[in-house]
Amino acid sequence: MSEIEHDDDQGNTERRSHRRPKRNTVRTTGILQNNLGVAITAHLDLVNLNTEDVEVRVQVLNWGNAVTQTNPVSTLLDITQFIPANTRTAFNALVPASFHYEVRLTVADNNENVLLTTYGRTSIGGGQVVGLSVLDSQFQTVEIDTCI
Repeated sequence: MSEIEHDDDQGNTERRSHRRPKRNTVRTTGILQNNLGVAITAHLDLVNLNTEDVEVRVQVLNWGNAVTQTNPVSTLLDITQFIPANTRTAFNALVPASFHYEVRLTVADNNENVLLTTYGRTSIGGGQVVGLSVLDSQFQTVEIDTCI
């Protein structure tokens, strides 16, 4: 937060607080496509390798099936919670047939010891869909306003 001094017409000095929107580091798969003719399950494995709990936000965004899409059309999964130390947690989201989707991870304090892997499954507990696996090292880092 920064403060700026401002002089009004009467010569009085006033301090104004100008806040920039909070920016968080978000890790994303980018846009993936369920290219099957049936819905799939996006399976996410999240692990906290820290010795203390960490707050995370996990999202699966539905980017629809249009050729050009300005914003996600819906949210398939949006969970914010504390992940206990040295714990693996799994999440699942149903992705409609032929739709595009994105997996996002926001970690409080940008903690690098929280890892996420995602892959498509034919159903919860079903086989993996070839081409829809994204390892933690393949996620891209972006800056987005106010996620956690």
